[in-house]
Amino acid sequence: MRGAELREFHRDMLSLWGAEGGESYPQAATQLTLYTRRTVLDVAMLLRDSDIARCVRTYLLDAEEDLRAGYASLEHRVTRVESCLAGVGTALQELGPVLNRMSHRLDSLDRRLDVTHQVVGAMSVRLGHMSEDIVRIDGRMDELARNLKDLNRRGSKQR
Repeated sequence: MRGAELREFHRDMLSLWGAEGGESYPQAATQLTLYTRRTVLDVAMLLRDSDIARCVRTYLLDAEEDLRAGYASLEHRVTRVESCLAGVGTALQELGPVLNRMSHRLDSLDRRLDVTHQVVGAMSVRLGHMSEDIVRIDGRMDELARNLKDLNRRGSKQR
């Protein structure tokens, strides 16, 4: 890293050390090289007799082992999820025909309900006509009752 990237890196590192309460020493580096784990491990393997190289190798191998354990755990969880999804797929396949039958039954009930609605509507219309007929008959009955009263009065007057 050089220039602005290096300054940003220094600023980030100083802020991290400042957050831990530690003091930073002035660094006059004008460039910084970053190495991958594999590169550092390769260099540590070259320095076989050094205690520091041995510590670096141990640290990197332990870190790699932890990373692989995390992958294995993730793989196990993914496998469990996939097996559950397989069960869901089977359940959905079994549920399909049941939903199809229910759909046909609901369609049949819907048709019956439409027919019932039409019958009730027709009955309502007929009751409305009957109500009109009853009102008309009631009016005739009232007229007949008046005519009978008039006839009774005339008959009693003639006697």
